[in-house]
Amino acid sequence: MGELQVLVATMNQRDLSFASTLNAKCDMVIANQADSYSIKEESLDGWSVTMITTPTHGVGINRNIALFAADAEIVLFADDDIVYYDGLRNGVLSAFRQMPEADAIVFGIDYSKNGIVYRRRRLTNGRLHLWNSMRYGTSVLAVKRRKIEKLNITFNHCFGGGCIYGSGEDNLFIKECFDKGLRIYTSSYVLGVCKKDTSTWFHGCNEKYYYDRGALMVYLFPCCSRLMALYFAVRNKRETDISILKRIKLMQQGVIGGRSLIPYKSSEDSK
Repeated sequence: MGELQVLVATMNQRDLSFASTLNAKCDMVIANQADSYSIKEESLDGWSVTMITTPTHGVGINRNIALFAADAEIVLFADDDIVYYDGLRNGVLSAFRQMPEADAIVFGIDYSKNGIVYRRRRLTNGRLHLWNSMRYGTSVLAVKRRKIEKLNITFNHCFGGGCIYGSGEDNLFIKECFDKGLRIYTSSYVLGVCKKDTSTWFHGCNEKYYYDRGALMVYLFPCCSRLMALYFAVRNKRETDISILKRIKLMQQGVIGGRSLIPYKSSEDSK
């Protein structure tokens, strides 16, 4: 059992050649959604790389496949659009040594488009709380594997790319960590660059996006989902042509649909 593994969620990879582009330089488990079943194991610069390919659908399922195959003390969740800076392994492990009480740590990240960094997310060393945790995704999160394994913390299969609802699996995972008592910290260490040139699931803040966010509120805030859906619809700052009243309506419909796992259906679909 090693100290650190990077758990990569990806799609339609035919071989392990792309793994070197991540610049992880540590052990990796890659969960690859394609059209077949296979397991490939190779050594990359002396590090163990395993790719598990399945014809499954949904990023939550994919992340769980990688998680269930992991055996390191600490696992760092990753997407295939990240290029890590040199020294990743030492940077992550050093953060856990500096904060031994941490069960999980959120790290900084840079974002680029067309090869140019346009946004830098810098954090300080400290405790993360539920109220300000929803802005982070699991692709900047490392956890002590045995801790989440003991508490049976996994990714929801209904939310995320390829699922009934288009996003939110990261928020649900982090909230479950808090609900089950994990101590989550932030670190000043910056992992690398996340390329935002394209997205396989995000198609803008359209009607389905707001409906799906309404459904997510049911799972994040079951006691006040309607109120939180209203708050999100009004406070949303993403660029959209949808009016506030329409956003509120869509999110309230999503709350109702989320309680019964009803996917979004547009007026065109019903014709």
